[in-house]
Amino acid sequence: MSGITGCAVRSTTAAPADRLGRESLRRARPLLGTIVSIRIRGMEPGQAQAAAEVGFAAVADVHRLMSFHEQHSDVGRLNREALAAPIAVDARTLLVLRRALQFAALSSGAFDVTVARELVELGLLPRPRGGCAADLPDAGASWRDIELLDDGRVRFHRPLWIDLGGIAKGYAVDQALARMALAPEVQLCINAGGDLRVCGPSTETVYLNAPVAQDAVPIVVLENGSLASSTGLRRGQMRGEPRIGCHIHGVRRAPMGLRSFVSVLAPECLVADALTKIVLALGVSSGRLLRELGAGAYLYDAAHGWRTLGIGA
Repeated sequence: MSGITGCAVRSTTAAPADRLGRESLRRARPLLGTIVSIRIRGMEPGQAQAAAEVGFAAVADVHRLMSFHEQHSDVGRLNREALAAPIAVDARTLLVLRRALQFAALSSGAFDVTVARELVELGLLPRPRGGCAADLPDAGASWRDIELLDDGRVRFHRPLWIDLGGIAKGYAVDQALARMALAPEVQLCINAGGDLRVCGPSTETVYLNAPVAQDAVPIVVLENGSLASSTGLRRGQMRGEPRIGCHIHGVRRAPMGLRSFVSVLAPECLVADALTKIVLALGVSSGRLLRELGAGAYLYDAAHGWRTLGIGA
Protein backbone atom coordinates (compact mmCIF):
# COMPACT_ATOMS: atom_id res chain seq x y z
CA MET A 1 0.00 0.00 0.00
CA SER A 2 1.46 3.35 -1.00
CA GLY A 3 2.57 5.28 2.06
CA ILE A 4 1.56 2.54 4.52
CA THR A 5 3.69 0.03 6.35
CA GLY A 6 2.69 -2.86 8.61
CA CYS A 7 -0.60 -3.36 6.78
CA ALA A 8 -1.40 -6.78 8.24
CA VAL A 9 -3.58 -6.54 11.33
CA ARG A 10 -1.77 -8.05 14.27
CA SER A 11 -3.04 -8.32 17.81
CA THR A 12 -0.99 -7.32 20.81
CA THR A 13 -1.46 -6.61 24.46
CA ALA A 14 1.93 -4.97 24.98
CA ALA A 15 2.76 -1.39 24.07
CA PRO A 16 5.53 -1.15 21.46
CA ALA A 17 8.57 1.03 22.04
CA ASP A 18 8.07 4.71 21.21
CA ARG A 19 9.69 5.23 17.83
CA LEU A 20 9.00 8.95 17.65
CA GLY A 21 10.87 10.15 20.71
CA ARG A 22 10.06 13.43 22.41
CA GLU A 23 8.05 15.96 20.35
CA SER A 24 9.18 19.53 19.95
CA LEU A 25 5.56 20.54 20.38
CA ARG A 26 2.15 19.07 21.09
CA ARG A 27 -1.02 21.18 21.03
CA ALA A 28 -4.77 20.44 20.95
CA ARG A 29 -7.89 22.53 20.35
CA PRO A 30 -11.64 21.89 20.06
CA LEU A 31 -12.63 22.15 16.40
CA LEU A 32 -14.94 20.31 14.00
CA GLY A 33 -16.96 18.95 16.93
CA THR A 34 -13.95 17.04 18.26
CA ILE A 35 -10.45 17.58 19.61
CA VAL A 36 -7.81 18.33 16.99
CA SER A 37 -4.21 17.69 18.02
CA ILE A 38 -0.96 18.55 16.27
CA ARG A 39 2.34 16.93 17.24
CA ILE A 40 5.62 18.09 15.72
CA ARG A 41 9.16 16.75 16.13
CA GLY A 42 12.33 18.04 14.56
CA MET A 43 11.79 21.82 14.77
CA GLU A 44 12.77 24.54 17.19
CA PRO A 45 9.91 25.17 19.66
CA GLY A 46 9.14 28.65 18.34
CA GLN A 47 9.03 27.47 14.75
CA ALA A 48 6.92 24.47 15.72
CA GLN A 49 4.43 26.71 17.52
CA ALA A 50 4.13 28.96 14.47
CA ALA A 51 3.61 25.93 12.21
CA ALA A 52 0.94 24.54 14.53
CA GLU A 53 -0.92 27.85 14.44
CA VAL A 54 -1.00 27.63 10.64
CA GLY A 55 -2.38 24.10 10.87
CA PHE A 56 -5.08 25.03 13.37
CA ALA A 57 -6.06 28.02 11.22
CA ALA A 58 -6.55 25.70 8.24
CA VAL A 59 -8.81 23.40 10.28
CA ALA A 60 -10.74 26.40 11.61
CA ASP A 61 -11.36 27.58 8.05
CA VAL A 62 -12.91 24.23 7.15
CA HIS A 63 -15.06 24.39 10.30
CA ARG A 64 -16.23 27.91 9.38
CA LEU A 65 -17.10 26.90 5.83
CA MET A 66 -18.60 23.43 6.27
CA SER A 67 -20.12 23.17 9.75
CA PHE A 68 -23.74 22.03 9.74
CA HIS A 69 -24.23 23.86 13.04
CA GLU A 70 -23.02 27.27 11.86
CA GLN A 71 -25.86 29.29 10.34
CA HIS A 72 -23.55 31.36 8.15
CA SER A 73 -21.34 28.53 6.89
CA ASP A 74 -21.52 27.52 3.24
CA VAL A 75 -23.42 24.40 4.32
CA GLY A 76 -25.90 26.49 6.30
CA ARG A 77 -26.49 28.83 3.36
CA LEU A 78 -26.92 25.96 0.93
CA ASN A 79 -29.46 24.24 3.15
CA ARG A 80 -31.47 27.48 3.39
CA GLU A 81 -31.14 28.88 -0.11
CA ALA A 82 -29.86 26.47 -2.78
CA LEU A 83 -33.32 25.16 -3.65
CA ALA A 84 -34.50 28.65 -4.58
CA ALA A 85 -31.45 29.73 -6.58
CA PRO A 86 -27.82 28.73 -7.26
CA ILE A 87 -25.51 29.72 -4.40
CA ALA A 88 -21.84 30.70 -4.66
CA VAL A 89 -19.59 28.90 -2.18
CA ASP A 90 -15.91 28.91 -1.32
CA ALA A 91 -13.66 26.91 -3.64
CA ARG A 92 -12.78 24.57 -0.76
CA THR A 93 -16.43 23.80 -0.10
CA LEU A 94 -16.96 23.18 -3.79
CA LEU A 95 -14.01 20.77 -3.87
CA VAL A 96 -15.36 18.77 -0.91
CA LEU A 97 -18.83 18.66 -2.46
CA ARG A 98 -17.37 17.44 -5.73
CA ARG A 99 -15.42 14.70 -3.98
CA ALA A 100 -18.51 13.75 -1.95
CA LEU A 101 -20.56 13.34 -5.13
CA GLN A 102 -17.77 11.23 -6.64
CA PHE A 103 -17.82 8.92 -3.61
CA ALA A 104 -21.61 8.73 -3.85
CA ALA A 105 -21.37 7.63 -7.48
CA LEU A 106 -18.56 5.14 -6.76
CA SER A 107 -20.57 3.57 -3.93
CA SER A 108 -23.91 3.59 -5.80
CA GLY A 109 -25.27 6.02 -3.22
CA ALA A 110 -24.17 4.21 -0.06
CA PHE A 111 -22.22 7.39 0.75
CA ASP A 112 -24.64 10.31 0.52
CA VAL A 113 -24.29 13.74 2.14
CA THR A 114 -28.08 14.26 2.00
CA VAL A 115 -28.63 11.88 4.94
CA ALA A 116 -28.76 15.01 7.12
CA ARG A 117 -32.55 14.59 7.17
CA GLU A 118 -32.23 11.27 9.00
CA LEU A 119 -29.55 12.61 11.34
CA VAL A 120 -31.86 15.48 12.29
CA GLU A 121 -34.74 13.08 12.88
CA LEU A 122 -32.50 11.04 15.22
CA GLY A 123 -31.58 14.17 17.14
CA LEU A 124 -27.94 13.98 16.10
CA LEU A 125 -28.04 17.29 14.22
CA PRO A 126 -30.09 20.44 14.93
CA ARG A 127 -32.90 21.25 12.55
CA PRO A 128 -31.90 24.01 10.10
CA ARG A 129 -34.03 27.14 10.15
CA GLY A 130 -34.92 29.85 7.67
CA GLY A 131 -35.43 29.91 3.91
CA CYS A 132 -36.06 26.61 2.15
CA ALA A 133 -34.70 24.74 5.16
CA ALA A 134 -37.91 25.48 7.05
CA ASP A 135 -39.61 22.60 5.23
CA LEU A 136 -38.72 18.95 5.80
CA PRO A 137 -36.59 17.58 2.94
CA ASP A 138 -38.12 15.40 0.27
CA ALA A 139 -37.84 11.77 1.40
CA GLY A 140 -36.78 10.83 -2.13
CA ALA A 141 -34.01 13.42 -2.40
CA SER A 142 -30.44 12.18 -2.80
CA TRP A 143 -26.99 13.22 -3.96
CA ARG A 144 -28.28 13.18 -7.53
CA ASP A 145 -30.34 16.29 -6.73
CA ILE A 146 -27.20 18.37 -6.05
CA GLU A 147 -25.87 20.24 -9.09
CA LEU A 148 -22.42 21.83 -9.22
CA LEU A 149 -22.53 24.52 -11.89
CA ASP A 150 -19.60 25.44 -14.10
CA ASP A 151 -19.36 28.91 -12.53
CA GLY A 152 -18.74 27.46 -9.06
CA ARG A 153 -22.28 27.80 -7.74
CA VAL A 154 -24.38 25.01 -6.23
CA ARG A 155 -28.06 24.28 -6.71
CA PHE A 156 -30.48 21.77 -5.18
CA HIS A 157 -33.25 20.32 -7.37
CA ARG A 158 -35.31 18.94 -4.49
CA PRO A 159 -35.77 20.03 -0.88
CA LEU A 160 -32.81 18.52 0.97
CA TRP A 161 -30.24 19.15 3.67
CA ILE A 162 -26.58 18.27 3.32
CA ASP A 163 -24.08 17.40 6.02
CA LEU A 164 -20.39 17.19 5.09
CA GLY A 165 -19.40 15.72 8.44
CA GLY A 166 -18.52 12.37 6.82
CA ILE A 167 -15.75 13.85 4.70
CA ALA A 168 -14.87 17.39 5.84
CA LYS A 169 -12.89 16.31 8.90
CA GLY A 170 -10.48 14.32 6.74
CA TYR A 171 -10.22 17.24 4.31
CA ALA A 172 -9.39 19.57 7.19
CA VAL A 173 -6.50 17.32 8.22
CA ASP A 174 -5.20 17.33 4.64
CA GLN A 175 -5.53 21.12 4.49
CA ALA A 176 -3.60 21.55 7.72
CA LEU A 177 -0.74 19.45 6.37
CA ALA A 178 -0.67 21.33 3.07
CA ARG A 179 -0.75 24.76 4.68
CA MET A 180 1.99 23.91 7.20
CA ALA A 181 4.35 22.93 4.35
CA LEU A 182 6.96 21.37 6.63
CA ALA A 183 10.38 20.17 5.54
CA PRO A 184 10.71 16.41 4.81
CA GLU A 185 12.86 15.82 7.91
CA VAL A 186 10.14 17.14 10.26
CA GLN A 187 7.86 14.54 11.85
CA LEU A 188 4.19 15.53 12.02
CA CYS A 189 1.01 13.87 13.23
CA ILE A 190 -2.35 15.64 12.90
CA ASN A 191 -5.26 13.91 14.64
CA ALA A 192 -8.86 15.12 14.37
CA GLY A 193 -10.84 12.80 16.61
CA GLY A 194 -9.33 9.65 15.14
CA ASP A 195 -8.86 10.93 11.59
CA LEU A 196 -5.12 11.34 11.35
CA ARG A 197 -2.31 11.97 8.95
CA VAL A 198 1.37 11.26 9.49
CA CYS A 199 4.34 12.57 7.54
CA GLY A 200 8.08 12.67 8.07
CA PRO A 201 10.92 10.18 8.46
CA SER A 202 9.41 8.13 11.31
CA THR A 203 6.40 5.88 11.71
CA GLU A 204 3.38 6.23 13.97
CA THR A 205 1.90 3.28 15.85
CA VAL A 206 -1.90 3.43 15.97
CA TYR A 207 -4.09 1.25 18.18
CA LEU A 208 -7.40 0.20 16.62
CA ASN A 209 -9.56 0.61 19.72
CA ALA A 210 -12.81 -0.81 18.38
CA PRO A 211 -15.62 -0.28 20.94
CA VAL A 212 -17.48 -3.32 19.61
CA ALA A 213 -14.47 -5.66 19.95
CA GLN A 214 -13.74 -7.70 23.04
CA ASP A 215 -10.38 -9.23 22.05
CA ALA A 216 -6.85 -7.83 22.00
CA VAL A 217 -6.28 -4.46 20.37
CA PRO A 218 -4.65 -4.62 16.92
CA ILE A 219 -2.02 -2.08 15.91
CA VAL A 220 -1.16 -0.46 12.59
CA VAL A 221 2.15 1.18 11.74
CA LEU A 222 1.54 4.27 9.61
CA GLU A 223 4.18 6.04 7.54
CA ASN A 224 3.46 9.07 5.36
CA GLY A 225 -0.21 8.25 5.08
CA SER A 226 -3.63 8.67 6.63
CA LEU A 227 -5.95 6.62 8.79
CA ALA A 228 -9.61 7.20 9.68
CA SER A 229 -11.89 5.08 11.87
CA SER A 230 -15.66 4.84 12.27
CA THR A 231 -18.33 2.86 14.03
CA GLY A 232 -22.07 3.33 14.04
CA LEU A 233 -22.21 3.40 17.83
CA ARG A 234 -22.48 6.66 19.70
CA ARG A 235 -20.29 7.27 22.74
CA GLY A 236 -21.56 5.62 25.88
CA GLN A 237 -23.68 3.01 24.16
CA MET A 238 -21.41 0.17 25.25
CA ARG A 239 -22.47 1.03 28.82
CA GLY A 240 -26.04 -0.03 28.16
CA GLU A 241 -27.60 2.99 26.48
CA PRO A 242 -30.01 2.34 23.56
CA ARG A 243 -28.21 1.83 20.28
CA ILE A 244 -28.90 4.76 17.94
CA GLY A 245 -26.74 4.86 14.82
CA CYS A 246 -24.65 7.92 14.12
CA HIS A 247 -23.97 6.91 10.49
CA ILE A 248 -26.74 6.50 7.93
CA HIS A 249 -26.70 4.22 4.90
CA GLY A 250 -27.29 6.46 1.89
CA VAL A 251 -29.55 3.99 0.08
CA ARG A 252 -31.40 2.29 2.93
CA ARG A 253 -31.64 5.53 4.92
CA ALA A 254 -31.19 3.56 8.13
CA PRO A 255 -28.47 3.47 10.81
CA MET A 256 -25.49 1.26 10.01
CA GLY A 257 -22.42 -0.05 11.78
CA LEU A 258 -24.09 -0.67 15.13
CA ARG A 259 -22.06 -3.86 15.58
CA SER A 260 -19.03 -3.10 13.44
CA PHE A 261 -15.94 -0.91 13.33
CA VAL A 262 -13.62 0.04 10.48
CA SER A 263 -10.26 1.72 10.07
CA VAL A 264 -9.24 2.80 6.57
CA LEU A 265 -5.70 3.58 5.49
CA ALA A 266 -5.17 5.80 2.44
CA PRO A 267 -2.73 8.41 1.15
CA GLU A 268 -5.23 11.25 1.78
CA CYS A 269 -7.26 11.67 4.96
CA LEU A 270 -10.28 12.90 2.98
CA VAL A 271 -10.31 9.59 1.13
CA ALA A 272 -9.86 7.55 4.31
CA ASP A 273 -12.64 9.50 6.06
CA ALA A 274 -15.19 8.97 3.29
CA LEU A 275 -14.26 5.32 2.78
CA THR A 276 -14.97 4.44 6.43
CA LYS A 277 -18.67 5.09 5.81
CA ILE A 278 -18.59 3.16 2.55
CA VAL A 279 -16.98 0.13 4.20
CA LEU A 280 -19.52 0.25 7.05
CA ALA A 281 -22.27 0.30 4.41
CA LEU A 282 -20.92 -2.25 1.93
CA GLY A 283 -18.76 -4.52 4.09
CA VAL A 284 -16.49 -6.94 2.22
CA SER A 285 -17.97 -5.87 -1.14
CA SER A 286 -16.11 -2.57 -0.75
CA GLY A 287 -12.77 -4.34 -1.35
CA ARG A 288 -12.64 -3.58 -5.07
CA LEU A 289 -13.28 0.13 -4.55
CA LEU A 290 -10.64 0.27 -1.84
CA ARG A 291 -8.07 -1.25 -4.19
CA GLU A 292 -9.01 1.16 -6.98
CA LEU A 293 -8.39 4.10 -4.64
CA GLY A 294 -5.11 2.75 -3.26
CA ALA A 295 -6.62 2.12 0.17
CA GLY A 296 -6.97 -0.72 2.63
CA ALA A 297 -9.35 -1.34 5.51
CA TYR A 298 -9.54 -3.32 8.73
CA LEU A 299 -13.16 -4.28 9.39
CA TYR A 300 -14.37 -5.80 12.64
CA ASP A 301 -17.70 -7.41 13.47
CA ALA A 302 -18.63 -9.92 16.12
CA ALA A 303 -19.48 -12.67 13.64
CA HIS A 304 -16.19 -12.62 11.71
CA GLY A 305 -13.69 -10.79 13.92
CA TRP A 306 -11.05 -8.72 12.10
CA ARG A 307 -10.86 -8.82 8.30
CA THR A 308 -8.52 -7.01 5.93
CA LEU A 309 -9.97 -5.50 2.75
CA GLY A 310 -8.54 -3.73 -0.27
CA ILE A 311 -4.77 -3.28 -0.62
CA GLY A 312 -2.98 -5.42 1.92
CA ALA A 313 -5.70 -8.08 2.02
